[in-house]
Amino acid sequence: MNDSDTYFPALTEDEAGQLLAAAGLAIPAGRITLEKRDERWLAHLPQDRVAWFAMSAVGRTRLLNERQTLKAIARVCTFRVPKVALEGDGWEVRDVVPGLVDPWRILGQVRQDKQYARRIGEFTAAVLIEQHMRIARADLAVTLPDTPNWPPPRAWVMERLPDVTGDKAMVGRIGALFDEYEALSVEDHDRVLVHGDLGLHNCAYDPDTLLPRGIFDYNDAAWADRHLDFRYTILDIAGEPLFEAALADYERALGRTLERRRIFLYNALCAAGFLAFRRGIAPETNWCGRTLEGDLEWTANAIRRLTH
Repeated sequence: MNDSDTYFPALTEDEAGQLLAAAGLAIPAGRITLEKRDERWLAHLPQDRVAWFAMSAVGRTRLLNERQTLKAIARVCTFRVPKVALEGDGWEVRDVVPGLVDPWRILGQVRQDKQYARRIGEFTAAVLIEQHMRIARADLAVTLPDTPNWPPPRAWVMERLPDVTGDKAMVGRIGALFDEYEALSVEDHDRVLVHGDLGLHNCAYDPDTLLPRGIFDYNDAAWADRHLDFRYTILDIAGEPLFEAALADYERALGRTLERRRIFLYNALCAAGFLAFRRGIAPETNWCGRTLEGDLEWTANAIRRLTH
């Protein structure tokens, strides 16, 4: 293939089926559905499989980075991730982690049952202990970013916030948090393979026991600060049992204490990013799973946590 053939700006279900059939994977007519996802086409296939097709050069890079990350994890880690089953230039087929994907149901269970929350925290720690400690940068066949995709840049967030909330004190505090964030220095010993978006929403669960089977979506993977992978374990629950269990097991394995304030800062700026992302969205509309009230509550709680 030449460069112009390695991504697919426009793609139909029939065309995706023809591409897969040419690679030896025949999918019955009408069994492929397509959606756009981060400069890529995501094709839902039968039998717990998906296919990805790059829409652009950016999408092709994203696809290749995630592919090589998944392969590196599969070589040395024991937890389950999607498996690359077929691949070509600008496309691939993956076997997904089968199971229930329903983060709001899992969150409800976590809120109701502290013992269950701790078990999810222990699973999270087990994943991160292996991922952070078994994979060196040289093990990756690609060069991952040194910074996460989220939170968005300060200018993007601060320009949008006044159109979302009239709380000037909150907007000012978020600006101060960006000052702190931009002044952070990440030591080499804290740079590891981070998932970048690890949370209840990127895990597959046993539908009967609701225990995790594995994780997916390494689209935001980076060679960055290990603290980042704990930012979505904070769930505004009394005592934070999931966060505390994950951190305790991880710190025990690491042999040192992580900086809680750094984790809280990452959580707060992610909240601010999602709040800014609401510009132009009706307050009552669920956007990324929350209404405006929910996004304001998350942001306020995250800022309060840093203050106290």
